[in-house]
Amino acid sequence: MHILFVCTGNTCRSPMAEGLTRELAKQEGKAVETISAGLFAAYGALPTEEAVKAVASIVDISEHRSRPLTMELVNAADLIIGMTKEHKSVLLRQFPFLESKIKTLAEWGGSEGEVADPFGQSQEVYDACATQIQDLVTKGLSAVDGE
Repeated sequence: MHILFVCTGNTCRSPMAEGLTRELAKQEGKAVETISAGLFAAYGALPTEEAVKAVASIVDISEHRSRPLTMELVNAADLIIGMTKEHKSVLLRQFPFLESKIKTLAEWGGSEGEVADPFGQSQEVYDACATQIQDLVTKGLSAVDGE
């Protein structure tokens, strides 16, 4: 399964989700490939130091480089996951023919709500965001078949 995570700038939430999902799926023996992109991302920006630190006990995302969302990424994905309802809404407007593949992270994790943007906030906010993402990813992966 190929999962594409989407946020705004591709330097905080979606790189954390990409890395956490990749590592947790590997630990569970599930055939999952992950990538992330941003709706308004530039090419090549580093993840924020806070995002790297927030997930460091599980995965190293320091080599991540931001990328904008492209049709190639969308076409390669089996599942496209936005961090917020607004991300999902933008994705649905751009790709209405892919409605069945587009969800929010909360929906995939069987929950409600959104993953708020921690950009520019404290390490504690990033840590809470990473914990939320990890919880939702763990729940989402429970529905994914093994290898």
